[in-house]
Amino acid sequence: MSHRPFDERVKNFLLNLARVLNTRIEKVLDLYFYVSPETVKIVEVIERSGGVVGVRLAVRSAKRRDTWYYVAVGEYGAKCTCEGNTLGGKVCRHIIIGVITWNMVTLLKHGKELDLSKLTWLRAGEKEI
Repeated sequence: MSHRPFDERVKNFLLNLARVLNTRIEKVLDLYFYVSPETVKIVEVIERSGGVVGVRLAVRSAKRRDTWYYVAVGEYGAKCTCEGNTLGGKVCRHIIIGVITWNMVTLLKHGKELDLSKLTWLRAGEKEI
């Protein structure tokens, strides 16, 4: 377990995520701050072998009233019910929110950060954030 302060670990994760996505940190921070109990609901935390291997979420649309998108992110891929992912196969903002939430759950439950280098699907896909 790392001895760095929690907030420093979160900050480093968000910086690494922006680097992996090849986007500005401001876009990642916007998604990080979008997450609240009113906008994101954890449907399921998938645990195996003493670690969190994925999460399922419901994410409220930022643009459409009364619309929720369902997201699953894990070691081998991610899927979202939004048009960008369903029709275009893109890594959408809801999937990025899923990755951020997955990291936070892993940090809180096990004291470990999510290893972004293992998520090869995150680098490969076209981004829509």
